[in-house]
Amino acid sequence: MNLTELAALFPDCSGLQSILVRTGQKEVVRAVQNQRAVAIKLFYKGADDQERIDRELAAVTKLQCSFVPGVFASGQVTLEGVDRVYLIEEFIEGDTYSTILQRTPVQSLHDVLDLANILLRVAVDCETAGLVHRDLKPANLIRDMAGKVWVLDFGFVRHIDLSTVTPTGQGVGTLGYAPMEQMRLLKAAIDTRADIFAIGTILYESLSGRNPWLDGTKDVHDLTRKMSTQELPRLAIAGDVNGEFSSYLGWLTQRFPSRRPQSAAEALAAFEPIYRALTAPTP
Repeated sequence: MNLTELAALFPDCSGLQSILVRTGQKEVVRAVQNQRAVAIKLFYKGADDQERIDRELAAVTKLQCSFVPGVFASGQVTLEGVDRVYLIEEFIEGDTYSTILQRTPVQSLHDVLDLANILLRVAVDCETAGLVHRDLKPANLIRDMAGKVWVLDFGFVRHIDLSTVTPTGQGVGTLGYAPMEQMRLLKAAIDTRADIFAIGTILYESLSGRNPWLDGTKDVHDLTRKMSTQELPRLAIAGDVNGEFSSYLGWLTQRFPSRRPQSAAEALAAFEPIYRALTAPTP
């Protein structure tokens, strides 16, 4: 990417740095705008991707959530002769949660409870906005320098009130985090309950030190068989005296969506007394 040409397109941005992320769909560059760190996301504007790009832009500008980076501007530019859609959003300095888990595979119960509290509130905000993230996983979470966790990357977002743009028979998401109804593209069943499943899996992984679905599987077929036929074994969690949180994680990760919480609001309401009980000061 020609950063000099990019700087000319965004004269109010300075300090453009090398590309932070490059995928087949977008590039991300860090910059400074109005004395704040920002990320400039530049999407490739292919005809087949335009609707998906528009939906991601609509989702992040529509969503009001204190755990999702704020959006400052969006539009279109021509860079190196190629039309690109851009998004300028708040830049979060920190480590991805996947990096954190690589360093410390087993997290403390207190930290996991705090993470659960954040992810469930994000799910409630998405639900209120009529959105399903569909790609919640450690790589799409970042913990900033103050310890706050943020949710990133709405590239697979589903707008509940819009028809799908996913090709028939092609599921989206990340193996080991997306539930089977999402991977099989059972459209009528893909709603907030898919995000709830992913949240439960992330929390389980954080306490056990491994992704419970990927662990012990040899290939995609083995993984699919496991997720289609098994429930997760109950975790023995130090500090979870009555096993309430362990039971709660089992509820979030049920293989049938009808057996999970039926809304993010229900999941959060059930979690709050568990959170209070397990984080209360010891007398």
